Amino acid sequence: MNKAYQRFIDLKKKNPNLTTMISLGGWYEGSEKYSDMVTNPDIRKRFVKSAVEFLDKHNFDGLDLDWEHPASRGGASSDKENYVKLLEELKEAFEPKGYLLTAAVSPGKGTIDAAFVVPKLNELLDWVNVMTYDYHGGFDNYLGHNAPVYHRPEENEELERQLPPMDYTHFTVDYTVNYYLSLGLSKDKMIMGVPFYGRGWTLMDAQHNHLHDEAKGMSPAGWIGGEPGVLGYDELCQMFNKNDSGWHHTGDPYYLAPYSWTNEIFIGHEDKKSLKCKIAYLKSKKLKGAMVWALENDDFKNRCGEGAYPLLNTVYDMLNGKDSGSMECPYGDIYPPTPPPTTTTTTTTTTTTTTPAPTTPTDPPTTPTTPPTPPPTTPTTAPTPPPTTPTTPAPPTPTPEPIDVICSRDGYMEYPNDVHKYYQCENIGPHQWRLTLKPCPLGPSGEQLVWHQKLRRCDY
Repeated sequence: MNKAYQRFIDLKKKNPNLTTMISLGGWYEGSEKYSDMVTNPDIRKRFVKSAVEFLDKHNFDGLDLDWEHPASRGGASSDKENYVKLLEELKEAFEPKGYLLTAAVSPGKGTIDAAFVVPKLNELLDWVNVMTYDYHGGFDNYLGHNAPVYHRPEENEELERQLPPMDYTHFTVDYTVNYYLSLGLSKDKMIMGVPFYGRGWTLMDAQHNHLHDEAKGMSPAGWIGGEPGVLGYDELCQMFNKNDSGWHHTGDPYYLAPYSWTNEIFIGHEDKKSLKCKIAYLKSKKLKGAMVWALENDDFKNRCGEGAYPLLNTVYDMLNGKDSGSMECPYGDIYPPTPPPTTTTTTTTTTTTTTPAPTTPTDPPTTPTTPPTPPPTTPTTAPTPPPTTPTTPAPPTPTPEPIDVICSRDGYMEYPNDVHKYYQCENIGPHQWRLTLKPCPLGPSGEQLVWHQKLRRCDY
């Protein structure tokens, strides 16, 4: 591991302006051990001391705290207060040495409210990495998108009641950004997350390929990433480039991103055009910058003919390179457009009221809003996209759960009665868990995959 750290630090020889930081935490870490650490002042002090010693030893420029869900996923309600104490003590220890202190934080309103004193994040951190992705995926029961900028007009409270426990109104990039701003995170400290991957579903059948249709579960794992329900751009671009792939594609004028489907799977993902939209949106909000997850999901070997690192280069060009002055968004309008003139017609008269054209766009409000209807965009390929009018299937009947299966943390468990099924345990709030029995998807030849507990995935 020390050699890997050194190879990373040595990148400064190629770019002396490079900042190298170490990140601690991650989704799979949960909260339990971090909650225990921040609760005890002595252990907290020991952690701070060890962090400084680690940065000294390996010549990192700072620490990024990736404890994403304080107060949930095995944490305690006191985490919110104790997280601030940890930041204060790290800040005090780091400042004399000039070390940076940053954090990655959740995009979900419920987690934000339970976990973070946002004005303190603003005060104590050098910047905040907001993970504006993973809003929807194969862990949901219904088709959607991993990182929608806005929600569609029909994605309202009524649809949420029809498709529990879906949350569309709070689960968008725009809502998350505006919510953090409204709570006191300044624009010059907010880093907006950009995904280099998509999340996918296995379709119920070839006809159920529309947004909000019910799905079987996660799409099969890719051959590179190996994680069910997740496909990196390096996998997707190769799949799309096959002449016999059977993929259909369309771009959404609200999500400002594409989604694609075959007769078997549906993926809400990103491409170069959607990243232009996301960075243009970021610039319209005057945020500090962007972070990406993750570099290994880019086509860094140029397998798809767009050059090495096509997504990373798009982000860089929009922020600092040849397109730094561009606000281009090929999938729609990053600014809510002015509503068209309102015309009312009767049998005898027509009354028209026209809204004056706007002047130069101003910074959008920080209060979360629902964007007005932008003009439709042209699908990215010839196949006819599915209708965007949502279907309203009845909520699925929950699979009975054995009384001896108890969730205590996020993860997956084997289902003893059928090797082709598994349990998924998800935290949905403080001390609240959802247990779902899911089937393994079909393999490429049509055979159903088998759950492997050691691998924690469906495989052959």
